[in-house]
Amino acid sequence: MRAEVSKIKLISRYIFAGIIALILLWVFILSDNSFWNTWRLNKEMINMRKKVTELNARNDSLRTENEKLQTSLDAAEKAARERFGLVKPGEKVFRFVPANEPIEKK
Repeated sequence: MRAEVSKIKLISRYIFAGIIALILLWVFILSDNSFWNTWRLNKEMINMRKKVTELNARNDSLRTENEKLQTSLDAAEKAARERFGLVKPGEKVFRFVPANEPIEKK
């Protein structure tokens, strides 16, 4: 009789430990609000904030460049010459092509 009671207590302890393990597994790993998922989303949010900062800096520089191009004739002329290769009538343009590197024989 005593052996049966101790077996029941042992089985109930195993069941209790299993239930606790499942609850902890759910809380730490499986649920949408788990610690693991929250940590991963937090890390992703930090990376996104870095990207937003970089993109805001890029937007500011492009906005400044746009304002310069719209207001300054010198900046517009410089951009036209450098980016599009435009020249004034009567100007000569010299383009320097890099020399070919010698081929090494093996």
